[in-house]
Amino acid sequence: MTDHIATLKNQKAHADQRAFFFTLEEIAPGLRSYIRQRLRSAERRGLIPAGLYAPDDVMDDVLLAAYEGFDALPDDAGQLRVRLFQLADERLDAIIAQEAWHQRAVRLEDILAEEMRMMDEIPQMTVDADGDIVLVEELDDAEIEPPEPEIVLLEDSFEDEIIEAMGVERVKVKADEAQRALLAHLYDHLPEQSRILLDLWTRGRLTVEEIAQVRGLEVEQVRAILERIRAEFQRWFE
Repeated sequence: MTDHIATLKNQKAHADQRAFFFTLEEIAPGLRSYIRQRLRSAERRGLIPAGLYAPDDVMDDVLLAAYEGFDALPDDAGQLRVRLFQLADERLDAIIAQEAWHQRAVRLEDILAEEMRMMDEIPQMTVDADGDIVLVEELDDAEIEPPEPEIVLLEDSFEDEIIEAMGVERVKVKADEAQRALLAHLYDHLPEQSRILLDLWTRGRLTVEEIAQVRGLEVEQVRAILERIRAEFQRWFE
């Protein structure tokens, strides 16, 4: 196995920034995809203007921060991977905070506890005879209105990752656009911090233990949130 730390030290000593960046991407292969997904999700939620922030620019910011602060980085490839995702989160959080209408000063543990309760209140949805996703509400005439005029599907590769991670039947979902729309709807309506944990698990390719380190949480707390998300998806795709 390549000694990435030794390689990085040699590249830094020779001021080979390009090669240094390449080695960092080998250490954290899911980092670029994670950054792209978080930006796309923030755009879909209206937290940042569409197209204003390029994933490659954010990625370059993270890699440059690692290059310039290399002496303070962990001297272990696994811990360095965690630190790279922490740097990415710091940059992404700063972008969203800058663009967001307002921020609440609430401890992350409290936010996650509230989000666990919110999952119990996810609107009931179904698919009507025309294949459209609709909210199930108690109306006098049992009339059902669609929750929104248009639902944007997830990117194909990310959709595949969500299907696999959630343990739902791939053939059933991929063959039906209404099912794919439902998948996207469920993802988009996950609470913010819970969705970030899911992004780190899927796009970021991190373990539960690494996610806990990146987000400063307990391992069991991360595991409980991911299991709850998985159960919620499976409930809709039984």
